[in-house]
Amino acid sequence: MIKHQRISPYLLWVCSCILCIILALSTASVAAESAPVGQESTVVPTQVENEQARLQAVQQSAHDQADVSIPELNTPVIDVANVLTAEQKQSLSLQIDALYQQAKAQMAIIIVPTTGQESIFDFTMRIAKQWQLGSKKRDNGLLMAIAINDRKVHIATGYGLEGVLPDIVLGRIIRDKITPEFSEQRYGQGIQAAVTEIERVLNMDPELAQQAAEDLKQQQQQALQQQRATERIYNTAIVIFIIAAFASMFIGRRISAATAGVTGIAAGLIYGAGIVHSLMIGIILFILLVTPLAQLILQAFLSGGGRGGGGGRGGGGGYRGGGGGFGGGGASGSW
Repeated sequence: MIKHQRISPYLLWVCSCILCIILALSTASVAAESAPVGQESTVVPTQVENEQARLQAVQQSAHDQADVSIPELNTPVIDVANVLTAEQKQSLSLQIDALYQQAKAQMAIIIVPTTGQESIFDFTMRIAKQWQLGSKKRDNGLLMAIAINDRKVHIATGYGLEGVLPDIVLGRIIRDKITPEFSEQRYGQGIQAAVTEIERVLNMDPELAQQAAEDLKQQQQQALQQQRATERIYNTAIVIFIIAAFASMFIGRRISAATAGVTGIAAGLIYGAGIVHSLMIGIILFILLVTPLAQLILQAFLSGGGRGGGGGRGGGGGYRGGGGGFGGGGASGSW
């Protein structure tokens, strides 16, 4: 006869818990496998699009943060944005050059489409540091920077003009002369009005006018002294050449050429021509006299060729800064 053992209630409770856990795990696995396929397929493209958008944003930010290149200063008005006509640029250049010739200020205008992430003030100061407008002695530089697409303008003054053109005066010029015209896209008229007002303010200052007159007088004296020294040098060189050409008939070409070359160098140094210029005079005299050219030139001179005077050298080489410094004075505006 078989005995039946009684099953413990505690064992039944444990088995029931285990069975419930197995059923719960099975249900969760089936639910995960039966999830809609379309829902999973939409997650990956969304992540890809977000990554592409992030990369584009980084690239755009890097592009915006890149500093705008500074063009070389070779004219008073540099219009990179192409908003001025040729006539407007010429008129402004003549007006700015007149201020420069009067020693009132050395001004330049630069117009760009945008300054990127750089502020109009930082952009202007970076240009001022590179161009060095104004004389090193007086720091009378003046720079107007305009960013068309940013709708920003800044006028910076050198150290020497901060008292004559303080921030409050430049701010008024921007508000009254530039902003109304720029709002109507009349850029040439706005710049012209601002330059005219700046010129009027500079002409009103008696101290500045006196300094400008003294500078002009000093420049004229220096130019006159240089011209006279150049004439003396060339006249002396011609006399040395003639004497040496005659002497070569008796003492030989080499001796006379060497003597004339040394004499020409000494004469150049005495008259303040400088080492390089003096050496050039001596070398030219030596080459002319050591070859038969000297005899030919002398014969032509004696046969009726007159002696022409030395002409003055023309200046030029473009519009360049004179080493002036800027300390942050000026004003900004927008339209």
